[in-house]
Amino acid sequence: MRFINHAVMAGALVALSVPAGAVAADNWSVGAGVGTTGYGGSVSYRFHDNLALSAGYSGFTYDGLDYESDDADYEGDFDVDVYGLTLDYFPFAGRFFLSAGAVRPDIAMSVVGRPKAGQSYEFNGETYTSDQVGTLEGDVVLGDSIQPYLGLGWRGSHKPGFGLFGQVGVFLTDAEVNLSATGPVANDPDFQRDLQQEEDDLQDDVDEFSVYPVAVVGIEYTF
Repeated sequence: MRFINHAVMAGALVALSVPAGAVAADNWSVGAGVGTTGYGGSVSYRFHDNLALSAGYSGFTYDGLDYESDDADYEGDFDVDVYGLTLDYFPFAGRFFLSAGAVRPDIAMSVVGRPKAGQSYEFNGETYTSDQVGTLEGDVVLGDSIQPYLGLGWRGSHKPGFGLFGQVGVFLTDAEVNLSATGPVANDPDFQRDLQQEEDDLQDDVDEFSVYPVAVVGIEYTF
C-alpha cells in the first residue's frame, strides 16, 4: 500500500509538471493482447497528451508442467490471472510511455510428485517407498496479493483508429510452497520433518523467481 500511495503521489506531481498549454488528448482505447501473462484485454483513458490511466486483465492455464528436484519428479498445471492498474506517462506526447502502478497476480501451480527411480523416495537422506508415501501432492503460489509494477511501452492512443501496442515490465512475486502426502507415514513426525526439507528445497528454487517478467503485444482501437 505504501508503494501505491507513492505511485499516486508521483503521478500527481507528473501531472502538475506538464506544461499548462498542453492539449488534453481525451481518448479512450480498448485492446486485446498476448504475452507472458497470457491472453487478455485492456482499457486505457488518455486524458492528457502526456498522461493516461490503463487497466487490464490477462491469464492462461498450462497443463504440461514438469519439474525435477533432487528427490522427486513433479508434474501438474500452472494457472495465471493478472489484474493491473497503471498510470502511463508519455514524455514526448507521442507513442512511447513509461508505466508505474500495481498488479494483483493470482499465480498458482498444482503438482503431483513421482519417485525419481524405482518405487521409492529419498527425503532428507531417508528412503520411503511409494506405498508408504501414497500420493505426493503440492501447490506453489507465486502471488495472490497486490504488487508494484514498472514498465515501458509503445501505443498510439493519441490518435483515433486501429493500432498496435507493446509493453514490457516487471512485477514482484511472493512464492509459497506446500507439500503433503496421503500414505500411511503422512502423519509420522520423522516423515513430516524429512518432507519439510524437500519443501524447503523447493522453496529455495522458486524464491529465485522473485520477479515476473511482462512482455505483451496486441492490437487496440482508439476513439
